Amino acid sequence: MKTEKRKKTEKNLFTLFFHPFRSKLSASFLRNTIFVLNNSKAMHPVMNSASKIFRLLRFSLLLLFCPALLSVLAACSYGRPDEAETPARAETGAETSGAGQEGAAAESAKPAVEITAPLVIPPAPDYANPASWVRMGATESILPEFEVFYIYPTLFQNKLRPVMDHRFERIRTKASDYIGLTFGLLTDPVHPLKLYAPFVRQADYLTVLETDFTAGLGDTLLRYGIEDTKTAFLHFMKFFHQPGMPYILIGHSQGASDLYELLRTTPEITPESGFAAAYLAGLPKKTAAEIDRDFEGRGIRRAKGGDDTGVILVWNTVSAGAGDNIFTTPGGSVINPVNWKTDSTPADLSGSQDTAYYYVSEKEPAGTFKASLLGSVRADPARGGLIVDLPGDSQYDASAQMGEGIFHANDIFFFAAFLRDNMVRRAAAWRAVNTPAD
Repeated sequence: MKTEKRKKTEKNLFTLFFHPFRSKLSASFLRNTIFVLNNSKAMHPVMNSASKIFRLLRFSLLLLFCPALLSVLAACSYGRPDEAETPARAETGAETSGAGQEGAAAESAKPAVEITAPLVIPPAPDYANPASWVRMGATESILPEFEVFYIYPTLFQNKLRPVMDHRFERIRTKASDYIGLTFGLLTDPVHPLKLYAPFVRQADYLTVLETDFTAGLGDTLLRYGIEDTKTAFLHFMKFFHQPGMPYILIGHSQGASDLYELLRTTPEITPESGFAAAYLAGLPKKTAAEIDRDFEGRGIRRAKGGDDTGVILVWNTVSAGAGDNIFTTPGGSVINPVNWKTDSTPADLSGSQDTAYYYVSEKEPAGTFKASLLGSVRADPARGGLIVDLPGDSQYDASAQMGEGIFHANDIFFFAAFLRDNMVRRAAAWRAVNTPAD
């Protein structure tokens, strides 16, 4: 009769070799490996004679299995709710609260053993395939007035697999839902647009937070999203763009950074080719002087008013008391998306009946409030920020998840009504200048 200890050992050995990829295995697999090797004397006599060899092979087996196992877990993690963030939390990075933070503090006191999984870079999307587009020419009218090429912001957080893979259904659904929400606010049925939004390999939230946007991005994980944005745009221009129709670029956060690099490195983008404006909300750490230098002689410049074309528009929304952050910088480019001025002239919304929007959480994906709650909105050119009169550590800055008074998640939602109207205005201005007379 087998002893209980021997039965348990043989069961663990069976688990080790015949069920290596079952769910929730990361900890139990390693425990079983160590248990089997430590208790090999309890097994068949043949195993007893090899016990020393098993001990010597212990670390070899761990080194062999750990990287492969972590790679498999990384591939699977897109399907787990705790790894793939919802759109609201993707912008705020909310991970823990209350007791969870205390637990994290207790864990930080323990010695840390870090095992790094092999970096997995998904293949680039094929933009000849409709499945590589979140929206491909979506419109509610057969007679759109202008085209929009849109790049979404950071939508996920995954420490093990930090480059977005659009082949996972959860990622596809998240991008589609976010774009549906955004353009539900930005689309004017009276002045329809035609929307193109590709899937691009964005870097995850933690990677973005650790990125130095004042340095080049070519050696960072953000380069994959930048490369995909350019490939998708060139495909759009070759196969989708209607000559004689203005097009507008819109991006937020990492999406704004992708589009800035597209503009900077693509000389084909000119007002003559249809380029009307680029709304780069939440573009990190970009000074007015740098934009002027990057586009000197290109016919592209920073916007100065509400109807100029061939222009770049940038703003990062913060409170008056907000501290240092990864978005604003002294001398940063900023325009007021309410009165479209670049100086500190405030836009007083106290009597306005327009509506601004905010984005809170997956439980309250979108809400509205009267714009009068904003009080006033003003550009601060010295600070490089757009100042709004709203409380920090509130629903408006996602409870200070990115820093108190950092309203980054609302760069577009706060001003959606004004942005919607201004796109129509700039498209009309482009037509007035570039449409041949009859």
